[in-house]
Amino acid sequence: MWERDARSLNACGMTVNTDPSHVRCYGNDVGGYEDEQVSWGSARIRLAKILTRECAMVINLPILKDHEMAGVTFSMKNMYGVVDRPYELHGNNCNPAVADVNCIPAVREKVWFTIGDAITSVYDGGPGFRPERLWYPNALVVGEDRVALDQTAWQMIERKRAEAGMPTLEAVGPRAKVHRTAADATHRLGTNDPQRIRLVEV
Repeated sequence: MWERDARSLNACGMTVNTDPSHVRCYGNDVGGYEDEQVSWGSARIRLAKILTRECAMVINLPILKDHEMAGVTFSMKNMYGVVDRPYELHGNNCNPAVADVNCIPAVREKVWFTIGDAITSVYDGGPGFRPERLWYPNALVVGEDRVALDQTAWQMIERKRAEAGMPTLEAVGPRAKVHRTAADATHRLGTNDPQRIRLVEV
């Protein structure tokens, strides 16, 4: 189990542990980053060694949130947690950087599955904590197609905003629909077409 740093893990109630005889739980601040940069499109980054050296596959565990630049932060943007300088990838409302990071082979090939936490979410003013904009979908959003998951997350937040009498995400400022870029002929990370997304609610 890992996060960007120990502070993030501690904030979630986790205990940092590097003992290989137990379930390890630590951050990139302990594991470090590769010396060599990798690149794809606009993304020129160093990847976390936990991803490149420790993991054969990754189960992605994002939290559903509104994002003032990307529109939604969920499955794909959560991969900013495996790069050394995520703050440099927010230009042009994170587009196409989010899709480009997910096209880097170690990310594309090792992230097999997503279990998205949509139990408690923020539908406006995110990604920071906004208690006046908290919302309780009480759901897990689970799947293999990271683009379809982000498309579904976008629609969930849009429905909540409509229910609250709020404008759409795009209407309140430039919000990049990163899932459109990720689905294009250059990236081919998945589908954002609702007609091709099989949504099973249980």
